[in-house]
Formats: sequence, C-alpha cells, structure tokens
Amino acid sequence: MISKNIKIAVALVILAFSGTSCEDFLESKPISQIGETDFFKTESDFNQALVGAYSAFAQVYSGNGYYPLLVDLRSDNTTELTAGGDGNDAKRNIDEFRETTDNEHLTAFWQTSYNLIARCNSILSKIDGSTVSDNLKKQFTGEALTLRALGYFNLVRLYGAVPLVTEPVTDIDASYKVGRSAVQEVYAQIEADLVKAEGLVPASYDDASVGRATLGVAQSLLGQVYLTQKKYAEAAAEFKKVVTSGTYSLLPVYADLYKAGQQGNREAIWQAQYKGAANGLGSNLPNHFAPTGSEGITIPSGGAYGFNQPTEDIAAAYTTGDVRRNNIADGYQNGTAFVAAKYIRGYVERETGGGYADSGADWYVIRYADILLMYAEALNEVNKGPNADAYAAINQVRTRAKLANLSGLTYETFKAAVYNEERLESPFEGHRWFDLLRTDRALTVMNAKVASGGKSTVGISTPIKSYQLLYPIPALAVITSSPAIVQNEGY
Repeated sequence: MISKNIKIAVALVILAFSGTSCEDFLESKPISQIGETDFFKTESDFNQALVGAYSAFAQVYSGNGYYPLLVDLRSDNTTELTAGGDGNDAKRNIDEFRETTDNEHLTAFWQTSYNLIARCNSILSKIDGSTVSDNLKKQFTGEALTLRALGYFNLVRLYGAVPLVTEPVTDIDASYKVGRSAVQEVYAQIEADLVKAEGLVPASYDDASVGRATLGVAQSLLGQVYLTQKKYAEAAAEFKKVVTSGTYSLLPVYADLYKAGQQGNREAIWQAQYKGAANGLGSNLPNHFAPTGSEGITIPSGGAYGFNQPTEDIAAAYTTGDVRRNNIADGYQNGTAFVAAKYIRGYVERETGGGYADSGADWYVIRYADILLMYAEALNEVNKGPNADAYAAINQVRTRAKLANLSGLTYETFKAAVYNEERLESPFEGHRWFDLLRTDRALTVMNAKVASGGKSTVGISTPIKSYQLLYPIPALAVITSSPAIVQNEGY
C-alpha cells in the first residue's frame, strides 16, 4: 500500500495529486503523477485516488512518517538506546525534549500528514460533480473525510494551531500565505468531517478492502476527538455506539494481537496495513524496533536500529500475573550469550517479509480494547463515579490480562485505575503521550521521573516546561511561509 515515488512539495501541501492503481486494496502499485482535471472521472479513478490516500495514511504510521518516534518516544514508555555516533541525534533529541525546529522527523511528519490531507482534499473537491454512483459517492466521501480528520487530529495534538486547508491548493504562491488556524477551529473541522462521515461510510467491506475506514472507525475517532476536548457526554455516546454494535470484540489471548496474519481481526477497528515480501508495500517497524546489534537474531534481515525501546519504567509498571508484560522482551540469545536489551515482541518477533522495510507487521491505530477503556473513562467523568457499564468495560480488558475485576471505587480511584489500564493495555501503539496531554498529566508524570543523579530511564534528565507539550513548527514551513506561520512559543 505504500507508494515509493511520493513527491513532497516544499509548499504547505501537495500541489499535484499522486495516486496508485491496484489489483486489490493492499496490492497497490505506484503510478506517475496525474493532472486532476484529466484524472477524476470514473469510479476506478476515485478508487485509485483513495488507495493513494491510504498509501499516505500508511506512510504516517510507518518509519517514513515517524509517528512512533514523535508520540511513544516522547512518553515514559519508550526511549532511544542506540549506540552513540550512529547519526540518530534527531531521534535522541525528541526522546530528551531537546529537538530543534529543523529536526528531520518533525519535518517528515508534517509533510507526510499534509500529503494525506492534500490527497483527501483532491478527492472531496471532485467527487460531488462526478458521475460515480450515489452509493460509491457516499462511501468515497466518507472515507476521505475520515482520513482527513485523522490527519488534522494528529497535527493539532502535536503542533497546536496548524494551517487548516480543506480545498486543493493549486497556486504555489498562495500556499505560502496560509497561516495557522486556531486550535478550536481545527477541532470544529475535525468534528464536522467525522459527523458527516458517520452517515456515509459502510459498517464493513469485503475481505479485499479490509483496512478502509468504516462506521466503527468514524465513531471511534469522533469519540476520541470529543474525549480530548473533555466533551465527556458526547464521547461516551460515540463509544457506546461502538460497544453496542456487536461488530468488535477482544481477542481471547492478548499475545494473538501481535501474531502474523492479524489484519482485520475482530479487535482491530483500524490498522495501517502493510504487505510483506511485496516489493516495497511492507513496513519497517520490525527493523526500527529491534534492539541495536540484533540483526539476523531478533529479525532475519535488514538493520536493527533500536529507535523505540521499552523503558525500565513501563516494564516495572505491570503487576505479577499480568500477561501483557510478556510483550516486553528483556533481551535475546546470541549464541551462548544472553544480551540484555528490552524490545517490543509485538513489532520485532513477527514476519518480516522479503527484507528490510518489507514486513507485513501492521500498526494498530484503534483497537476495541482502547475504546472500552476510553468509554469507561468518559462514563466516570459524566457520572462523577463509575457505573455498571464503566466497570463492565474496564473489567473486560482486565479479565483478558488475567487480572481481578475492579469494584467499589470512587470517582478519583476509578480515574486513576483507568488511566493506569490505558497505559498497560497498549503502551507501544501511539497513545501514551496523547493520553498524558489529554488528561493534563504530562508535566507532572514526566517530571516526576527525571533522573536524580544518573541517566533517566524515561529519556529526560531535566524537567520539561509547559511550552514543550507542543512540538515546534518545522522551520521549513515557517521560513517558506513567513510571515504567515509564526513559530510556537519557546522555540
């Protein structure tokens, strides 16, 4: 699903549409850039355009978009443990809150996210006037709206106020003049896109199209958007739709989530999907997460870079008997020697396809377990204490983890319990930093773990400041658009 020939403009957004054609949804092949006027005519054209948008979506969550670095590495769950002198200062700086405005990963994520948004804008600008059937017109519109909403949701949480572009930009000079929109204006657009998408996208697809945005995806994402803004009643209502739909359920065995061949399982509400051994359609997640020096041992081919390694802090957070702790390996066997190096089994010990960056390892964007826990959180906030539905939701997750059910908690103790469960259930799937931001705990939690006379186990050695809760706007965007885009405070 990943195109190798994506051309990212220096401007704020992509000025020309780059699509892909495919035999099925996963087995896409890159095609040349095509003028929009000549391209958007047939059902096949729009389907190819959407596959191109999903290609950009996959890039965001793979190593090319650096989502795991910007989100998990920022938290207390992972750290960057590669050896010195290997050219990974850009990653280490993110881990240690020392990044500068020219950090290559910040720039790549910004560009990849706006690439996704631009592709969606191209589809949305042409679909209403097309001769595509009404049913497909609704579906394609809903998919593009959901993808665009996700792109902006990630951007606004990481950078704050960002340029809000909802139409194709065809003038390079005009693109330089697009300034930042207020955070609430961005959220209003995200909400509008997802509310509309709920009435358009189907509940499911055939097997060849698993991974496309569904009704459950739109509802789950909208619930997260509401929860992030502390609109608890609205969030609970969206999560309830997902929980009561009967579409999703927890896999009985936690470890099965990370086995090969888990695309489209009943717990996977949305995944960024990759196809291993398929000439560039795979992911590089195993290579990025494998500990440094473990090439040919933890993974059969390609480099092992150790970009996101579990911290001692998250490893120690599990109680005895919690089966989820087994997703953290404490090291690997190299001949007769055991090498102590924590890594995430869910990304490393999986099929790696035909070689480097060609793995079938997917990225969970939203799992049903995440929805159950956020539903419990929202209900606790709405009722100022847990009700039966809140307990039922969190205890489903705990039961699979082989932990005892919770009961008899107050509003405050239940809140603490669900926050802890959210961390332990999916610590390496891009949620922890956003959870800390959403619940106003980032400064307190991270600064409580600053090293006190040695190397920090969570990546920081000095307290972080409030301005560092947002990343700097990439220098490239600020310079090329000056004075339209003003840098974030503190940078």
